[in-house]
Amino acid sequence: MSAPRLVALPPLAGHTRRVSSVAITADGQRILSGSLDRSLRLWALPGGACEKLLEGHTSDVNAVALSPDGKLALSGSGEITLGENLARVWDVTAAKPVRDLVGHESEVSAVAVDARRGLAVTGGADATVRLWELPTGQSVRVFRGHDGWVRSVALTRDGSRLVSASMDGTVRVWDVNDGRCLHVLSGHKDKVYGVGLAPDGRSVLSGAKDRTLRLWDLSSGECRKVLEGHEDVVRAVAILPDGGWALSGGEDKTVRLWELATGRCATVERTSGSVLTLAVSGDGRRAAAGTYDRKVLAFQLERPA
Repeated sequence: MSAPRLVALPPLAGHTRRVSSVAITADGQRILSGSLDRSLRLWALPGGACEKLLEGHTSDVNAVALSPDGKLALSGSGEITLGENLARVWDVTAAKPVRDLVGHESEVSAVAVDARRGLAVTGGADATVRLWELPTGQSVRVFRGHDGWVRSVALTRDGSRLVSASMDGTVRVWDVNDGRCLHVLSGHKDKVYGVGLAPDGRSVLSGAKDRTLRLWDLSSGECRKVLEGHEDVVRAVAILPDGGWALSGGEDKTVRLWELATGRCATVERTSGSVLTLAVSGDGRRAAAGTYDRKVLAFQLERPA
């Protein structure tokens, strides 16, 4: 299978501290970024203009998520020793907050949104994962079981399953409807920072401090493949919409493109700073990354003719 070509667009500058999280619209025309400078920014592609500045958090913005149409955003905020420790729902068009989701006992470090079903998922340093109703801001369910900081969460497209990655070294698969933990995916030798789901909901990809990625079967919980090549901590992963390719980013200052069927690393894109976060558009044509040196990176994913 011919690899997509990863073409870097000009970096987007504006944040004054490291970019902790990025999200991208389904059509790849807008990127949302969150930063430890306590702000969110909405960027237009391909030009890279900053269209919106969303301010109001009084602590670090650690995570962001975006509805496919880009009209609704979710951010996670807080700091270990102080701060607001909440998730915030935003009206992106108006650049105004809609409501706060309050319940975590420490910083909110992971968020996901299912706008179609009116649900949000958050994970935090308190080792819990929480499910929320977006229209009311009410907490629906608390998922307990992790023994460490939850760093990444993702929902299957049908809304039935939730996965969470934790600094306890595991990924957990949860039943959204009843809160049961269906699988504990163990195999990484250190903290797990990133998790992503295949569009068909059958596979989970994780990235960890042990410098590896692992591809898991969602139904059985078995590890299908270990992907090696990063020279430092893997901080973020994302599976492309075709399900055959994935991106990863890490503290070795690279974005890597992987063929999941073989575990082959097809492309290594060098960056100026550690890559902390990744997102891929729903149409598979663009990707975004955020770095420690305050940049938002945008990429064109070009398919061979």
